[in-house]
Amino acid sequence: MRSIGRVWRRKGRNRKWQQGFTLIETLLTMGIITNILATVMPEMNAMFLDAKLSKAEQELVTLKAAVGSYWKNNQFMYPTNITTDLVGSTPQVIARKLDDPWVTDNVDNTYGYLYGDDPDFGPYFAIYTWGPKFDTAPTWNTLTKKVEYGGTGKVVANVPIIKTN
Repeated sequence: MRSIGRVWRRKGRNRKWQQGFTLIETLLTMGIITNILATVMPEMNAMFLDAKLSKAEQELVTLKAAVGSYWKNNQFMYPTNITTDLVGSTPQVIARKLDDPWVTDNVDNTYGYLYGDDPDFGPYFAIYTWGPKFDTAPTWNTLTKKVEYGGTGKVVANVPIIKTN
């Protein structure tokens, strides 16, 4: 019985063991590695997607707090742009622009932002990400005085949020 990795080869009259792998051993090893990767890769993709979603959820909470801080320090007015107003405000509310993994706002490569002033309710805002399915943006319902959202992304707001689907 021969050991793996050693091949019996004949050179002239002398027979020697030479180091090396046979073609069958190499193909078998490659097949095993391919099967392992085929099993692991879908789970790795799901883990990366979960990590991106967790990061986005944490950054949305940070942005919600930053908008509240901006509101208190700027005569109770909400920012018109969550990138330029929060980073460039005095006092500076956040240190740097927070990039949305799904680039909801194509102009600033950041999260989407909805704000307004309802005559009955008052000022409102919502910050959102489309998420991996690139859904639609939330809207303000003037009858219910709530933010409505039918997508699968994440939304934070200073008002109640209603899922429409």
